Amino acid sequence: MSSRINLFRSLFTSNSLKYGIPKKNKLPPRPKHLIKEEDLEEKFLHGGRGPGGQKINKSNSKVQLTHIPTGMVVSCQATRSQEQNRAIAREKLALKLDDYYNPGTSRNAVLMERAQKVKQSKSKKSSRKYKKIEDENLQKQVELSKLEESLDIKDIDDEFDDFIKNAKVDL
Repeated sequence: MSSRINLFRSLFTSNSLKYGIPKKNKLPPRPKHLIKEEDLEEKFLHGGRGPGGQKINKSNSKVQLTHIPTGMVVSCQATRSQEQNRAIAREKLALKLDDYYNPGTSRNAVLMERAQKVKQSKSKKSSRKYKKIEDENLQKQVELSKLEESLDIKDIDDEFDDFIKNAKVDL
């Protein structure tokens, strides 16, 4: 009985988005299958730049991977741990190889396309916003000019000039 209740809860709660319903635009999986260990040349180097002070210059925590068939080189010095840097470098290399072998459908291409769409939508939203403000200001100016015409309001400088011309001063 409790399994039926749990099933009912999972279908009609906010957690249903996490489980049963797939995302509309799912990303391609991370490409780890492209790397063969025999195609890699791995070097451990002293870190030359970045945060860490003297310690970074003394330890061999920087990892440089070279993919022999393509000649691609990836280096990583993200953390102080050599093992973590090895994993990160392999991920970076896998993404680069995915871009190289599948230029249109790679994970990076999909991410770049999404970022470009977001940027375009923000740009459109911004232009709509400022166009609306511009239209409102133009409408206010038109209404103000119509009001001035209907009230026959003269400019203060024009009125002062008329006053000076018409004024007669007896000395």
